Amino acid sequence: MPGTRDRRTRHRSAPRRSLRFSFVLPFVVPAACLTGLWGYTAAGLVDEQIQLQADADHDSSVARPAQAVLSALQNERRLTAVWQASRSGTARTDLDAARRKTDTIRAAYLGSPGRDTPALQRRAKSLDDALGALSDRRDAVDGRTLSAADAFQYFTDTIAQGVSLVTAAVRSDDGSLAHGGAATTSLLQITEMLSRQDALLAGVLPSGRMPAATRARFAQYLALQREFAASLTTRDLPAGAGAVYARITGGGQWTTLAGVGDSVTGAKDTALPPDASSWPDAADGVLGELRSLGGDSVQGLADDASDRADGLLLGMLLGTAATLAALAGGAVLALRARRSTLGRLSELQSHTEEISRTLPQLLTRIEQGERLAPGTLAPQGQHTTDELERLAGAIDRLGRMAADAALRQSRGREGTEKVFAQLIRRTQILIHRLISLLDDLERKHEDSDLLKDIFKVDHLATRVRRHAENLVILSGSPPSRRMTTPLSVTDVMRSAVAETEQYTRVKVKNLPADRRVALAGRAVADVTHLLAELIENGTSFSPPDTQVSVSATKVAKGLAIHVEDHGLGMPPEKIASANELLAQPPKLDMTSLGEDPRLGHFVVARLAERHKIKVELRESVYGGTLVVVLLPSALLEEYESPVIDQLRSAAAASGHALGAESRQSALGGGERTPAGAVGMAGGAAVPGGADGVVVTHTRLPDHSGFPEYGGAGLLPPVSEHPVPPPGPAPWSATREAPAPGGHAAPRLSVPGAPPGRAVPSAGHAGPRAGHA
Repeated sequence: MPGTRDRRTRHRSAPRRSLRFSFVLPFVVPAACLTGLWGYTAAGLVDEQIQLQADADHDSSVARPAQAVLSALQNERRLTAVWQASRSGTARTDLDAARRKTDTIRAAYLGSPGRDTPALQRRAKSLDDALGALSDRRDAVDGRTLSAADAFQYFTDTIAQGVSLVTAAVRSDDGSLAHGGAATTSLLQITEMLSRQDALLAGVLPSGRMPAATRARFAQYLALQREFAASLTTRDLPAGAGAVYARITGGGQWTTLAGVGDSVTGAKDTALPPDASSWPDAADGVLGELRSLGGDSVQGLADDASDRADGLLLGMLLGTAATLAALAGGAVLALRARRSTLGRLSELQSHTEEISRTLPQLLTRIEQGERLAPGTLAPQGQHTTDELERLAGAIDRLGRMAADAALRQSRGREGTEKVFAQLIRRTQILIHRLISLLDDLERKHEDSDLLKDIFKVDHLATRVRRHAENLVILSGSPPSRRMTTPLSVTDVMRSAVAETEQYTRVKVKNLPADRRVALAGRAVADVTHLLAELIENGTSFSPPDTQVSVSATKVAKGLAIHVEDHGLGMPPEKIASANELLAQPPKLDMTSLGEDPRLGHFVVARLAERHKIKVELRESVYGGTLVVVLLPSALLEEYESPVIDQLRSAAAASGHALGAESRQSALGGGERTPAGAVGMAGGAAVPGGADGVVVTHTRLPDHSGFPEYGGAGLLPPVSEHPVPPPGPAPWSATREAPAPGGHAAPRLSVPGAPPGRAVPSAGHAGPRAGHA
């Protein structure tokens, strides 16, 4: 209404933004950059978090149980040395208690998970194997078959395997955790060296004397202990363990151990120094604190790694939330731009869908032959304001151009087809006139040399007619030659041979005497054409000294005609491609036939499709190609053999021949008709006996019992067979004249065909062995 403006209508002075600026810049570009940046950062955080969590699992599930096993083995080693030295009941009681504790801790260790790396698995296996021999070593100690030195060495080696496992478990790629793991390993080594000194000294205290070898080992372990203590960085110990270590090493017990160690290593003889008796109490206190500190240090490493992994996870979640918030802000901006263009996009979509529905309908109408005026799709107005309106205009122009182009192409194709069909029809008319003229010449002249040349020209004209009919078939026009009466399959095969160039090389096998089949008249011309194409293709692509055989066999689904040559054959892929074309012939298009157009198979496929005939190419067992043509039962008609009828008619006619002659004389006198001819005439009625019965027979010829067809006429050359008696025969060549190869030219007389003419046929053979 006046004064009212659509709220979606924008003021002319308002600047219009492009769709790229409205959508890509405010949202897509920042979102892509932010998402990519945060994705890269988050991936690194996730990897680091996973690694830290794995380090925490290794510390808590591998290093901590292994460290507990080390402490138990160290204690059992010392008590074993004490029992082996004193053999007292108290020492035995303490040793049994230590063994039970070791077994409990070992069972917990063996059931712990986390050995998920090759290094951990390898070192854990070494420790497990050493612990597996613990029971045997204990039995040897109890049976007094294992010396104190060997028992000490076994426990020392087993503990060394445990230290190696703990070292591998606390190793990390993270800097701070790596330093903490190194400090913890040094602490374990200090504890182990002190424990070895304690075991050696506990074994000699009951006797009060230390052999020189034992003193040397004691001095070696003391030096290693002090070396590990010097390399230890106490600030790297986790969870405040550095302060605890400083307190332990600064206490009186540590000082006592240091003094006793110096006294033992500095002694000149095997006697122990007087202050050696203070070693056990001080060693128990210091070793207990160091073992506890080692366990706390390992657990501190696991806690630090777990805390840092949780912190990384929290940071990743917060960063993801911030990224999503930024993306949400960009989405809000994009939604605002979307609201301003939603209505226009809906209109454009509706218009596009209308064109998409209308254009296929127009193309369908054009393909159906309906005549349409140019400009069927009307323009929708001016589209020059912004990108959306220009897009709508482009869609309108595209639809109109597509419709107009299809219409122009259809009219051009229609005109081309009309000109093409008219030229073909005119050519066919001339060819038919030429063949008729040749027929007249054949009947008028009896000079054998002249007839031979006329037959050659006639044969060439017949082949030209077939090639012209190929064009009719390809154009989709109905055939120009038709028949209404059925024809025997043998005659159809012979007529197809007669339309090929090298007909003398073709051998047609007659149907068995009990299989007399005729082809329906509506399919005679097309089937003859189809077979002629396949036969000529076989002769064209096989050696000239070979034959092409044509035979027919009655099968359950109809009649199978075999065309077999002895050429080089076709590659399997070519056979498959040809069979696909024969089974499903496409619409005539040069692109669908390939870069090198081969129209022969296309012609055969069109003819086969017209009558639902199946054609299939196969590899012949003799070399070459075998074509199977299956004629459906709907195209076949079986008929009775006329041989018996002909014999009966001849017998009846022989008794009334004089009567027939007298009647002909009474009617004015005419040429006498031989009785055999009357009896053998197709469809003729002959007077019977006295009872007036008339014997009739079918008008279809019967070729059973006659020689096989050699490719020219119905009989082999005259030199191979005796001359038949004079008189017309029910099947004969209208005129025999020498043809190339010593055979008579193919002139087949059949019902429904003009005198002296071969039965109508179809077109040219399709591609065989890669040739057209």
